[in-house]
Amino acid sequence: MRAGIFLAVQLYEHREGIKRSEKPDADLVLEMAEAEWQRGRSFEQIMLLGGDDVVEAAHDLSAAVRAIDWQATGRTEGTLEEWWELHRAAFRAINDFHEAARTDLGVLGSVTGEKHPERELLLPAARREGDS
Repeated sequence: MRAGIFLAVQLYEHREGIKRSEKPDADLVLEMAEAEWQRGRSFEQIMLLGGDDVVEAAHDLSAAVRAIDWQATGRTEGTLEEWWELHRAAFRAINDFHEAARTDLGVLGSVTGEKHPERELLLPAARREGDS
């Protein structure tokens, strides 16, 4: 999931003029398609091996990451703040998925809560190329 998100960030930043990529859009989109294919394979394994809560968390995570992909590729539009909120939602979904998987596997402890508070995204300044 994270690899796909990072590819989407690279494409989004390139398209929005925040940070130029040395790769052309077409190459970035192709890499994102490969990441989506890998996510699909992983999802099939989760469907076979995960309990109900894990499967539902995986569905939610998949939807959150797809929203990032759609804005990165221009299928949907939104502001930079809306882009950041998509990432916050995706990382919350990742944590929820991890929590469900750990419970399903019988792993003690938690990745959320008092010992592990939700952390804010590390966000770049909203600068465009050429801005000083």
